[in-house]
Amino acid sequence: MADYERLARLGAGNFGEVWLVLDRALDVQRAVKYIPKSRIHDPTGFYKEPQTLMALRHDNIVGVGDAGKTDEGTLYIAMEYFTRGSVEDVYKGAPVPLSTAISIIRDICWALEYAHQSDIIHRDIKPANILLTKESVAKLSDFGLAAKVPKGATASPYGYLTHVAPEVLRTGRTSKASDLYALGVTAYRLINGDGFLPEVTEHDEIQNLILSGNYPTRDHYRPYVPGQLKKIVNRCMAVDAASRYESAAAFRKALESLEIHCDWKLRRKRRVVSYFTQIRSSTLLVRITPVGQDRFNVTTTKKVGEGAHRTIHADSAENLTLTQMKKRLRQILPRYVCKGK
Repeated sequence: MADYERLARLGAGNFGEVWLVLDRALDVQRAVKYIPKSRIHDPTGFYKEPQTLMALRHDNIVGVGDAGKTDEGTLYIAMEYFTRGSVEDVYKGAPVPLSTAISIIRDICWALEYAHQSDIIHRDIKPANILLTKESVAKLSDFGLAAKVPKGATASPYGYLTHVAPEVLRTGRTSKASDLYALGVTAYRLINGDGFLPEVTEHDEIQNLILSGNYPTRDHYRPYVPGQLKKIVNRCMAVDAASRYESAAAFRKALESLEIHCDWKLRRKRRVVSYFTQIRSSTLLVRITPVGQDRFNVTTTKKVGEGAHRTIHADSAENLTLTQMKKRLRQILPRYVCKGK
C-alpha cells in the first residue's frame, strides 16, 4: 500500500474513520477514509466508492487520488484534503450569510447535475458531506452510499433521516428527486441555522413531520430571507416529488436568478437586538429596542459620515407588539437583500 503517515483523526461515520495523512512518497497531505473489513458487507463492491469518484471528475466533486487495501484487509480511499473541512465544521449549525449559502448550494447543484447525468444518485447530501476549499468552492464528498440507476429508476433507501424525502419513507426507494429534496433541506439549514429545525428526537415523530411537510417548517425563516428565495427552497422540499425542480440544473438556475445585494448580520447587546449590513459604502442598522411590556421600537439608520447616522423613517416604527415587530422586520430586511422583495 501507499506510504501514509497518520497525522490526525478528522472524523468517523457509519463505515469507518477519516484521517489526515502525509503521503510520504509525494510529500502532500490527503484525507484518507479507512473502512475496516468487518464493515464491508458486500465484498464485490469493495472499491465501489473510489471507482464512482474516479468516474465523476468534476470541479465540485471531491477528487480521489488512490485506493487499496492494507495488509489487514482494511479498505482505504485517499482523497483531496481541505484544511477548512466541511460546511458543518466551518459553521457548526449557525446560519450562513445568504450570498455564501447560495454560492455553496449552487456549487453542489453543479456536482449533482454532473452525477445525475451519469445516472448516479448520491443518497446522503447534508452539510457534513460538503467540503470547502480555501477559495470557498464547495465540493460534494462521501459517495459511499451512491448508487448507479438507469434513467427513471430508483434505488434502495439510505441517508441522513432528517434529509430523507417523503416518498422514500413511503415507498422505500430513492431517486434523483430525493437527492434534490436533501439538497433543499441542506439549503434551508444553511440559510436559517439548525436552531430553526423542529425540536424532535423520536424517530417516528420525525418521520411523521417529514411526511406532512413540516420538517423543516416551510414558513419558518429568518426575517431577512427574501420571499423569492423561500419559494425556491420550499419548492425543492416539496412533499410531492413531481412538484420539485425537474433537475439540479433547474434548481441552480433559479438560485442564479436572485441578485443578493447584502448580508444582514445579527448582534445582541443587553436587551437590544440589531441587524446590520454593508451596501456598497453605506452601513445600515436596524435596531429593535424594548420600550415596555411586550412593546418594541424598530429604528433603521444609515451611516452618513464618521460617527453620524440618519434615521430612515419609512423603515422605522414605534410601540409595536411582538407580532407587529416581527412582521415589520420581514417587510424591511428582505427589501435591502434582494431586488426589493
